[in-house]
Amino acid sequence: MRAVLIFAILGIAYASQAKGLCLGVDDTKIDDLFRNVRIGALAILGESCPSFDIDGVFLESKQCKHLVRQATCYSIKAAKLYDVPVVSYALLMSDVPNMEKLGNLACKKTKGCFENIKSAIEVCLENNANFIDDTMRSAEELFRTDQAASVAEFAKKNKGSIFGDLVNMAMDQFSSAQDIRTFFESQLTESVEEDITTATEKAKTLAQDWCDSECTSKTASFLRGIFSEMHGGDCTDASVFCGACQERAHGYFDVAGNQLPCCVDTVVQNGIQAYEYIIENYGDEIDQFAESLKNHEAMTEDGLTEAEEILDNLKAEFDCVSDVYEENKPDCTVNA
Repeated sequence: MRAVLIFAILGIAYASQAKGLCLGVDDTKIDDLFRNVRIGALAILGESCPSFDIDGVFLESKQCKHLVRQATCYSIKAAKLYDVPVVSYALLMSDVPNMEKLGNLACKKTKGCFENIKSAIEVCLENNANFIDDTMRSAEELFRTDQAASVAEFAKKNKGSIFGDLVNMAMDQFSSAQDIRTFFESQLTESVEEDITTATEKAKTLAQDWCDSECTSKTASFLRGIFSEMHGGDCTDASVFCGACQERAHGYFDVAGNQLPCCVDTVVQNGIQAYEYIIENYGDEIDQFAESLKNHEAMTEDGLTEAEEILDNLKAEFDCVSDVYEENKPDCTVNA
């Protein structure tokens, strides 16, 4: 009898592990999402690449199936978890184990899944010289049929807000997929393309280093600790870092042994370098683009005021986070 109980417990444990993030998720919700993906893929790629099998490539393939299903389940759970008036650090902490599972799975599966999708797209390109143009046209037709009316309604209802004004502006400037393609092609100078290629390779290297150093689990452990310390007192809203939450974050780092994982710090430092490079090399273009937005006829005075308020708030919050980081940067020279 004892042996039967042991095997029963092991069976339950194995089943739970196999389902992972899908444990407790209604299979019909997953099936509904997959059905919509199939319909969308058929509508967009049905004519430009009849050979593209969304199930064989993405939903049921050995390379992608588990990752796609787990990511889908996480999105379903997250939508329910964060459907609250205020997100607290305690709520974020409760989601860390899910983030860790998905992150570690992504490290194992993303490369193989990407290669599988890439191979399928290469077949599409070989079989149809106009694959990109045909696909863009189908996507445009699908948008006009299913989404254009709701987007226009959103823009109309939200005129006078920054998001409503930006949607109105986009609808004025981009009336077709060709307009979008022409716009991006006009921005892709040789130097920009070189920078994009370099940045892509750098990102791939950082991602591989992250996975090789098991940084997902190290980060999860760090987040559990700091989120636990930050939650409480006047720190009740995770969208507001300055003030009480900032002080509690400082308190976490004041405890010996608590520091940002060095693998995360590497990503932070690379992000800072990338930001400085962009400002140095593209600062003038960014300023000109911002100025053109301000002067666009679709941008209202209320929208501009809201944009400035959002920007000021983001800057203030960023400065508070930077203050905590600068005062508590980890010493990574020991393992360098």
